[in-house]
Amino acid sequence: MKKKNYYYIDMDGVLADFFAEPNAVERFRVEPHFFYNLLPIYPNVRAVQELISNKENSVRVLSASPNKQADRDKRKWLKKYIPELKASKIIIIRNGQNKSEFMKTRKGILFDDYGKNLHEWEQKEGNLAFKITPASNIKFWLDNLINGVKVNE
Repeated sequence: MKKKNYYYIDMDGVLADFFAEPNAVERFRVEPHFFYNLLPIYPNVRAVQELISNKENSVRVLSASPNKQADRDKRKWLKKYIPELKASKIIIIRNGQNKSEFMKTRKGILFDDYGKNLHEWEQKEGNLAFKITPASNIKFWLDNLINGVKVNE
């Protein structure tokens, strides 16, 4: 039997185009529905949909949030753009918390755009973490994983 892969996907800057918004850093804590109104990063959304469709994968979204309103907005955003993701597979934590402490599995693969998250994730034995950028999106890293190549960035 093939081993199940456990994927954890960040939202802001990975699935939702946080940095395309003017003054995003100033707005995200206080502006109602800021997160819900973010545009999707379609190549990454499609890659996550493909991961979910493969029963050998377990996919969770692991996203940091500043407050309860943002939590609701993020859940609504995911329901709109990735409806096949079950609500039970969405993990929302507070900004500044260590994402690796919220893993629901023993080992996991994290796709994130924030270096601190990646570093903390890889401190746990067996974990892999990949930095998502426009040039190295989720599909890029999945192709490298399938081919047995880990390219450090």
